[in-house]
Amino acid sequence: MMKFATKFLAVGAIAAAAIAMSMAPTEAAKKKAAAPKTCGGPGLCSTNCANGFCSVYLCGADGAWYPAVLTPICPQGNCVNVRKKC
Repeated sequence: MMKFATKFLAVGAIAAAAIAMSMAPTEAAKKKAAAPKTCGGPGLCSTNCANGFCSVYLCGADGAWYPAVLTPICPQGNCVNVRKKC
């Protein structure tokens, strides 16, 4: 009886691990699809222009805009890719 119970539990554990591994990529794909990318690839965007200066944002690897660290502002006439919203 002990051997039967051991085999039953071992098969159950293997089946549970197989099901968990098969479900993992599906959940990751759902999370990836849920967060839409606002930018595609490396790039700069200027927005919030006031008093002749604009805020500069950099496209991150995850597809979101982040404030530029080295050049946080630029003169409005020289800014690249001026948009209302980055």
